Amino acid sequence: MLLALAAVLVAAVIIAALVIYLVKPDLYHKYLGFGEHTPDPMGVCTVCGKDTSSSEGGLVEIKSSGLSIHFIKFDNDKAGDCTLIKCGNTEVLIDAGSRQETATTISAYLDDYVTDGKLEYVIATHADQDHIAGLVGKSEKSGYNGILYKYNVGTIIRFDKTNKNQTTAVGGKTLYGKFLAAVDYAKGKGASVYTASQCWYNKDGASRQYFLDSQQTVSMNILYNYYYENNSSDENNYSVCMLLSQSIGGENKNYLFTGDLESDGEKRLVQNNVLPEVELFKAGHHGSPTSSNNCLLSVIRPKYVAVCCCAGTDEYTKNKENQFPSQAFIDRVAPYTDNVFVTNMVSDNADGYEAMNGNIVFYTDGKKLKYWCSDSFTKLKDTDWFKQNRICPAAWN
Repeated sequence: MLLALAAVLVAAVIIAALVIYLVKPDLYHKYLGFGEHTPDPMGVCTVCGKDTSSSEGGLVEIKSSGLSIHFIKFDNDKAGDCTLIKCGNTEVLIDAGSRQETATTISAYLDDYVTDGKLEYVIATHADQDHIAGLVGKSEKSGYNGILYKYNVGTIIRFDKTNKNQTTAVGGKTLYGKFLAAVDYAKGKGASVYTASQCWYNKDGASRQYFLDSQQTVSMNILYNYYYENNSSDENNYSVCMLLSQSIGGENKNYLFTGDLESDGEKRLVQNNVLPEVELFKAGHHGSPTSSNNCLLSVIRPKYVAVCCCAGTDEYTKNKENQFPSQAFIDRVAPYTDNVFVTNMVSDNADGYEAMNGNIVFYTDGKKLKYWCSDSFTKLKDTDWFKQNRICPAAWN
């Protein structure tokens, strides 16, 4: 009797389940994951709410996007930064490393996007060669070919302090001295020149916030760095720090750039600014063990990280663990994201380097952040270089 009753109940449950599946299949998809997604025009499933659109983008979309952020690879095995931000017809260039001869590589890339020959903003974060050399460029018969000479520049925002000398022991110009000459050249052509502290304090015509579009949906915000006004034994701590903010569909998306700011500078950056969580973080100091510390990462909680370096270069250290991107950097960033991308890596080919991801571009298609890489879409953790040279943190297993 009990067995018969149990069989009837089981049959009833099965029949009821079949009826519900036939009448209301959405319930099975929403709660059990059965069946196909039904995406709306923005790629979000109308039943379960999952974002089904891909984050991998394409070059054609970049050209038509409202905002794109480009991390430019160099044709050498050196670390260095060069970032182009394009918002409509407004372009911002942050730094131009890594050596004076790379000005031609940078210019070739910029010419595809700076179609009017004008950079509305140039930010020089600090005076190290791998950040300013391309702004000067190489000497040619007609003069220097650096970015500050080739393009019309609207506004230059530069570091306040440096420990560099303007002249060599024999009286010639150092790279920093040549940078000052390049800034003066641009100023003579009409560029406004401000320091980061002038921007922060809204002094002398400078602004803390600059809108990059007429609708005022994209803003470039100069953050406060303690070392704009105080001395540091480490040149990196003088870095200009900037937060890019974008309003999409009523939400703010944020992107953070801190130059080569070191540990103490990062702590003070967090103390002196209200920092939001960010979609994208340009890894501090090329993924060194002394930057991108937990004091900053725990606040900004990045979803994507771009590292501008040549992975595994011994340019600064023979200690393989500390070579960019360092093991310490990887261990610290891993709990927040595995979306880490790197421009170049060392190689045993004739050049001594090759692209890892190559040029790395993040952009919005009006709905979400996408990325495109010129050479490979492979995340750092999945590359052969990583598997051979780094210990995979638990968060990435």
